[in-house]
Amino acid sequence: MIDMDILRFQDLSEIFCNQVFDIERASISEPWTLNQICGLIADASAVVRIGVIDGEVICYYSFYDICGEGNINNLAVKEDYRGKGVGSLLIEDMLNVAKGKNLMALTLEVNEKNCAAISLYKKFGFKIEGKRIKFYGGKDDALIMWKRDI
Repeated sequence: MIDMDILRFQDLSEIFCNQVFDIERASISEPWTLNQICGLIADASAVVRIGVIDGEVICYYSFYDICGEGNINNLAVKEDYRGKGVGSLLIEDMLNVAKGKNLMALTLEVNEKNCAAISLYKKFGFKIEGKRIKFYGGKDDALIMWKRDI
């Protein structure tokens, strides 16, 4: 487990974009570009948060605030920190930020083969409400999950 005293969550700033991009490329089959990630900083509807230990980004998430609901884009934990409770801390921060923005719900798509992520989302009350066929690379289906009780 990671000691919450050393992990700090903060909004993404330009100096950390490359670190987020590196985690994105290592974690996600269809990663966003560096320009897309950095572009979120100036987007008034976007929330982008990072978890930092001693200047190193170890996790991040982003979502769009759309009409009182959060549409989660991406979230990932650096490989060396997986299985240590960081994902739970990341989701807790996201839920706190969503509550602070008075969002009514959060939604996301997750690869149906990503059992670890699905289990984590379910732990925090996300429920499967739909499916997008061949959403990932024209091969894998995406489960559409919602948390409606923020």
